[in-house]
Amino acid sequence: MAKTVFRPQETVHLTSAYVLHAPGGDQAIEELEDVAPVMEYEGPTADDLRAEAELFKHNWEREKDAMMAAARAEAQDIVAKAESAAFEEVKRKNDQALKIRHDAESAAEKAIREAEAKIQAFEVQAKARVDEVTKDAHKEGFDQGREEGFKEGKLEVERLIDRMHVVLDRAMDKRAEILEQTEAQVVELVLLIARKVVKTISENQKNVVLSNIAQALRKLKTRSDVIVRVNLADLQLTTEHAKDFIEAAENAKKLSIVEDSGVDRGGCIIETDFGEIDARIQSQLHELEEKILDISPIKSRGKAQ
Repeated sequence: MAKTVFRPQETVHLTSAYVLHAPGGDQAIEELEDVAPVMEYEGPTADDLRAEAELFKHNWEREKDAMMAAARAEAQDIVAKAESAAFEEVKRKNDQALKIRHDAESAAEKAIREAEAKIQAFEVQAKARVDEVTKDAHKEGFDQGREEGFKEGKLEVERLIDRMHVVLDRAMDKRAEILEQTEAQVVELVLLIARKVVKTISENQKNVVLSNIAQALRKLKTRSDVIVRVNLADLQLTTEHAKDFIEAAENAKKLSIVEDSGVDRGGCIIETDFGEIDARIQSQLHELEEKILDISPIKSRGKAQ
């Protein structure tokens, strides 16, 4: 069968026009001059091109794994540093908690975005390179009667693209995990701040226990004898104001104040003939924590608890 595709070195440039006439005519066909012998092709073979493609893909896989490991380490380091900085600031300002969360989220998102951009750039480069090598391998293989080289190259490109999508999905999952962990840490910081503030106030302001007792006595609905249990450190102060408590509590027939080591400073327990009223600082703080958790997102609530 006549050859229909020629390589550049298999053709000869004519200096004058040459006209082809239909066979069978009376006009004699002009003979072509002898052409120079065709040089044998010494370029890379299809096997060489496929080997080059395999080497390129192998190197790319290593670079990609290194980039993802670096991105994960950077994201974890960002969260760790943010957590450490947050606990240092908790003693000074409550407002710093929100700023720390925002900075951690921004830094984590930046790390993920940079990793995604690098992966996408390498994906485009890898696809272009594999397409180029596959095209060369296909052409050489077709000339040599081996079309399977093209099919293998196409399958490898599809596999590489699928793997890139898996890497991107994992990066997005990691981003969501970082944000969720940061959110839970901020809620925990708010609770820690609340505990420290309440503890500081109850230990340093003497009128806290007086206010707690007065409010608890107002909750009495039926006249009854009353026993007020307080911390040893608050016993003397509350005893001095016993008359004030009786005057403020209309339903208190008789009022006694006793020491109870189970009650923290600033708090109290009111015992009556019908039960008790728990006005301990720890109990009130627990109610405050429940309210904070109720207004926090569901995912953060589960982790903070």
